[in-house]
Amino acid sequence: MKRLLSWLVTGFALVLMSSYAWTHWRPIANAVAIPAPAEGDTEKTYDEVRGEQRAAGIAGPLANYMARQEQSKVETLHPISRKPTAFDHVGDSVVGTSNAILHQTFAVASIVNLPFEVPAHAASPQLRGSYRSFVKPAGGKPGETESSDAANVEFLVLNEAQYAEFLHGHDSEAIFSADDAHDQEVNTTLPMTINQPAKYFLVFRNSSPKTGKKLVQADFHIDF
Repeated sequence: MKRLLSWLVTGFALVLMSSYAWTHWRPIANAVAIPAPAEGDTEKTYDEVRGEQRAAGIAGPLANYMARQEQSKVETLHPISRKPTAFDHVGDSVVGTSNAILHQTFAVASIVNLPFEVPAHAASPQLRGSYRSFVKPAGGKPGETESSDAANVEFLVLNEAQYAEFLHGHDSEAIFSADDAHDQEVNTTLPMTINQPAKYFLVFRNSSPKTGKKLVQADFHIDF
């Protein structure tokens, strides 16, 4: 009887010891099993994560487009402000009206564009105008210019899709194009518009930028 009681006490003590060991040693075993983070691999902050996201977004179509613009030195002119008319508030045709879009002298180092819109309901819009370009002659006096072949610039009229292709360096058709010239008259018909306006670009390009900037006097308007 005493021996049996001794075994029971011994067994109960072993159970208590086993339970204690399992409860207190399991977290230590898990900590040993899980590898510690490498030195320097601390938890990233919100600012660090956002910085990495911005860095990842640098490479993409928009970034490439902006890089090409920077390399090509594209400059944008502002069209002449147009006063609202009655045609802007009704759905009638704008036939019989006219809109000046450019009357300015500017320098062309590489590419200069002028965005403009043809309003809705224009049955046969006509772009009319002219430009002359000048260059400073070699050995000329300060402020002296001459209009000669050395001052030639290329002129294009492009729609939005064509302009995007142009900026990306792709060959594309143009609504109107003129070879290098220093004295150019323009008279071309633009596509009709129905219920929505259409956006276009006048583009002046210095095809020989190594010769320096070209000074351009331009005067353009649209007849509807």
